[in-house]
Amino acid sequence: MEAEQITERGKKERERYNEGLKREWYDDLFEHCRYFYIQRRTEKIKEAMSFAQDKDVLEIGSSAWAGWIEGNSITPSSLTCINISEAELQLGKDSAVGCKVTPNFMLMDAHQLQFEDNSFDFVFGAAILHHLNVVTSLDEISRVLKPNGRILFVEPLGINPLGRLLRALTPEARTVDEQPFRAQEFAEINKRFETQIYYEEFLSVPLGVLSRILFKDPSNSLMRFAFRADKFLDRNFCWIRNWFRHVLITGTRK
Repeated sequence: MEAEQITERGKKERERYNEGLKREWYDDLFEHCRYFYIQRRTEKIKEAMSFAQDKDVLEIGSSAWAGWIEGNSITPSSLTCINISEAELQLGKDSAVGCKVTPNFMLMDAHQLQFEDNSFDFVFGAAILHHLNVVTSLDEISRVLKPNGRILFVEPLGINPLGRLLRALTPEARTVDEQPFRAQEFAEINKRFETQIYYEEFLSVPLGVLSRILFKDPSNSLMRFAFRADKFLDRNFCWIRNWFRHVLITGTRK
């Protein structure tokens, strides 16, 4: 890949990921917060990924395919996985050993996709768009998608107070340019796609941190209450959704 095909933001992301992010403590802290949501997310991902059967598929990233495609017994016509980081791309290659699906791994900047227009039926990624310039990357994703092509992304939100505090306290767990989704990112994605958005973790965030202290098992009454309360708030108070911690986004190209 030639240097001029990598944006300055891409260069910084590559360098940071090649160095390695230190997320163990951060991920461990939020283990209880996401316990019940992971079960719902798994169902939604399986449902969305069924569209990828016998299709041409692109992952922006190189790791989610193992669970989302291989783990759901999906056999795409082709699967291409791109990553800006050599280290992350190698992890993807290592995980493909012995798998039924054989991805084509490519070192590439998602701001400048090296594919023809209308190349893919489906584009997906896990916690990747918030590392990119959203306008540029969404334009590229729209360009390489076929008419009525679909997307699936899981992304963090940037307004939850506890989430913001912990991000500020753990700079080693992230890259300098990453920007969790806000209203403007949703506006951009809704310009290009007919979307359905599933919100995750509101009360589950502070109660999950408390649960991590009080309980060993995340499948406890406190987290069950938090999950049910979150679903109630999501259904009845739309204005509070942006205070949740994560979203799962499915969409169809307009």
